[in-house]
Amino acid sequence: MKIVVPENFNEPPSEMDSFLIPDFVKKMNEFISRAKQLKTSVPSVLGEYKHLGIVGIGGSQVQPLIFKPHCSFPTTHLEVPDPYILNDFLKQDIKDTRVIYCSRSGTTNEVLSFIPYLMDYDSLVVTNGGALLEVANQFGWSIVSVTHDISGRFAIQNELGVVPMIAMGLDPDEFLSNLKKSYGKFFKKGSSAEEAAIKIWNLEQSGISKAKILPSGHYTNGLGILLTQLLNESVPKHSSDALDTSLHLMPRSAHSDVQRWYGGINDSFLFSIFCSEYLNDLVEEDFPKKLGKIVPGIKAKAGQHLNITSKAVADTFPGPVFQIELEKNTVAETAKCVGFFHALTIRLCQLKGSNPFDQPAVQNYKDRASQLYTKLK
Repeated sequence: MKIVVPENFNEPPSEMDSFLIPDFVKKMNEFISRAKQLKTSVPSVLGEYKHLGIVGIGGSQVQPLIFKPHCSFPTTHLEVPDPYILNDFLKQDIKDTRVIYCSRSGTTNEVLSFIPYLMDYDSLVVTNGGALLEVANQFGWSIVSVTHDISGRFAIQNELGVVPMIAMGLDPDEFLSNLKKSYGKFFKKGSSAEEAAIKIWNLEQSGISKAKILPSGHYTNGLGILLTQLLNESVPKHSSDALDTSLHLMPRSAHSDVQRWYGGINDSFLFSIFCSEYLNDLVEEDFPKKLGKIVPGIKAKAGQHLNITSKAVADTFPGPVFQIELEKNTVAETAKCVGFFHALTIRLCQLKGSNPFDQPAVQNYKDRASQLYTKLK
């Protein structure tokens, strides 16, 4: 993985504290040990199946989204009960389908709202309690407890991340071992994660405070969603915070944004996330030979065409650009990127005096949503 921080790198605002090392970094050996247990138990519980549904919202859904490009089974991500998505899901053979519910508290209304539609499916529940645990016990569903309490958006290495990973046909050893290496590389002073955090802090102080996250292609979309969620939920905790992070899918949003950027609006910086080598690519042999002389760039792989578009937008953007280049679309490369995002977020929160694990706005949303759900008949 290659990381490019914009030029004119700024010094930190003052003498910085040592890099905060959270428990989820210190206890990686425990997570790896737990994953080895789950690697044996989860497949035996789920049995054989051809289709998977993962129910969760927020951090409990963003972790499986990261692994979607690597999964072995067709997987439907169920965040809110959209009738169109549900209708397609319910058309699948119930005998060949498994459902996993992910909610640390077991009280998240969006997750619970799926139960009336899916209660006949063989299900596995990842939770610590609440109504979800009561339902699981009533229906005899298998239950996996969350042994390490981590804020959802960071919880990719505990049961909320590992169980869906295994259910999607992936080996958690590969991901967690590379995540541990990534933590060792980025959770330290002088790392590129610290450089990026300092740069973002200085940009915000100068009035350039809108972070646009631009993933390029199917592989990087989940990573873009993760970074957007990490920055939005972890960083802005004070009225003086100006950082505003938004997700922009390539190329749909980017083409519109270019018009705004060239209108002279200089309040934004860009995070471009792309993969330089797609392993499951289309090559020249997949196209009719007679088109070779007519279509420019026909000899390039599909992934190269995608990256040209991504780089063209980044090069066109008149403001600062952070570039995250994943060299291969593999689980190991994904782990490296997640480690960088976690370290960047923690260090930026240290600079701004924010608690990265506190999320008062999210709790406020949950409370209001609960009030609305209680009025449903």
